[in-house]
Amino acid sequence: MVNHTSTAITVEALAEFTGMVGGRWKIGILYSLGCDGKARFNELAERMSPVTPTTLTRQLRELERDGLVTRTQFNEIPPRVEYDITDTAHTLIPVLEHIASWTTSHGQNLATATQG
Repeated sequence: MVNHTSTAITVEALAEFTGMVGGRWKIGILYSLGCDGKARFNELAERMSPVTPTTLTRQLRELERDGLVTRTQFNEIPPRVEYDITDTAHTLIPVLEHIASWTTSHGQNLATATQG
């Protein structure tokens, strides 16, 4: 027997999650910062190529707003800003690795199924 209350809560939680990490580059940004460490904007842009600076800025701001990325501005000349993931976001890294593994294992079959 299906527990519809539990299912509804899970579906709502998943919708909230995709709202936070939805976007072509957000998961990659989180993974890069989580695995390769904090980065300045240009370094992160290099890691995420071919993302545009405008898109990267927008997605970083959204991730910061949602509490997944921190932005630290140093009062130096020239100005320096570094981005890093929060402790909460760091707990996503094993989940993202699992998703990447699943995609590697099943992605080609799914892509072939949609073409046929």
